[in-house]
Amino acid sequence: MSTKPKVGVLVMALLEDDYNKTAHMRPVAQKVADHIGSIIAEYADVVQPALVEEEYQAEAAAQLFNQAGVDLILAVEVAYTKGVVPVRCFLNTTAPVLVWNTQQIEFLPDDADFDLIMVNSGMAGVPEMTSALIRTGRPFWVVTSQMDDPEGRKELAEIIAAAGVVRRMKSARLAVIGHAFEGMTDLMVDLLSLRQFVGPVCWPVEPEKVAVAMQELTTAEVKAFAATESARHRIEMEPEQFERSCRLALALEKVARAGKFDGMATFDQVWLTDPRVGIIPAYGTGRLCEIGIPCSTEADITTLAAMLILQELTGQATFLENYVIDFKRDAMILSHDGHGNPALAAQPSDVVIKPSIYYQGVNGFGASLEFAYKPGPVTNLALVPVGGKHWRLNISEGEALEIQPRPVAAPQMLFKPANLNIKDWCNAWLKAGSPHHMAVAYGHLAKQLKVYASLQGLEVVEI
Repeated sequence: MSTKPKVGVLVMALLEDDYNKTAHMRPVAQKVADHIGSIIAEYADVVQPALVEEEYQAEAAAQLFNQAGVDLILAVEVAYTKGVVPVRCFLNTTAPVLVWNTQQIEFLPDDADFDLIMVNSGMAGVPEMTSALIRTGRPFWVVTSQMDDPEGRKELAEIIAAAGVVRRMKSARLAVIGHAFEGMTDLMVDLLSLRQFVGPVCWPVEPEKVAVAMQELTTAEVKAFAATESARHRIEMEPEQFERSCRLALALEKVARAGKFDGMATFDQVWLTDPRVGIIPAYGTGRLCEIGIPCSTEADITTLAAMLILQELTGQATFLENYVIDFKRDAMILSHDGHGNPALAAQPSDVVIKPSIYYQGVNGFGASLEFAYKPGPVTNLALVPVGGKHWRLNISEGEALEIQPRPVAAPQMLFKPANLNIKDWCNAWLKAGSPHHMAVAYGHLAKQLKVYASLQGLEVVEI
């Protein structure tokens, strides 16, 4: 099943009516429409009717888009088109609209004839289309570029990807194992409101399922997995205890896949007193992040949702919190006890698996991850409920600086904000209502995240 966004491509041109007599250009205009479809196919699954010239064709396009469930409608006028034509499509669809104001040629040559103008004069009709969108209350986005301009295509790709995040979030199933950590007010959220205004379904899973799944695994399965992991990482714990953590990691994956969950929010301490488990699952939850099933600790569902947003844009995300302000380097050490995404480590060979120093269960200390995150541009993201129908994205770009990991059985990042000194960044992050956890991914993603927020109807605070 494709995970690409699905885009309805609506290409229009008025070629023949009582006054215009350029029907001979129809094959040429259709070739332009086909070229536009091939461009968008690089970034999305394309749903495209033939060139649209009249209202009945726009209606057929609307029905096609609705039946396919497109995430976005890309509207392009190759030549002037009467405004009632695109309006017919827009009034009968609900997908967001992206207007691509484009043409093939860079400029009009001195010897140009009217045929060349006909297939490069979309700007003649685009104002009529966009003004109609405004008057009918339909949100839309605009990109103006030459058809083969790389910067223009990049901008299209970013908006298409943002529309894909909306689709992904609306279809996401997030497991909640246990309960939110007691007393943490930023984890007290309305899951129905999250479903309505952000998208994912939150599904409770009994901790018992994981304990049972652990018992069902064979010794051979666990030993084979432990051997594979030992070849990848440095193991600094007793083999028997590491194998118990490997068994728990495989059980978590088994439960996630059986439930078709896209992510898991786990109250890790829920298993500490269960003799069938009896350890913290930090290594197992970190491994889930690595294999594309983002996982948050303390049953933090909003940060898990933020991780899924970032993962959809970049392929990998992690879970962190503010640890210690580094006034000397104007930065912040971000970490979380034992849990992180080893796929984002500076070097895979540097990942150390060692006993937790935080939580002891009836079967001792479970495995934790310890490593430094790789240097590079990063974006912090927090999803914040701010009351009623309002949800907010707090977005902060910066750099992960090179850091020597401290011996604290936890992944660590030294984060330097892009635009603020660390004191002002702390003040702004706090004033924006950020929770004590955050999702982080590599790349400067504020532009795409703001497009996603506008498509989804979320507030944005950029820090």
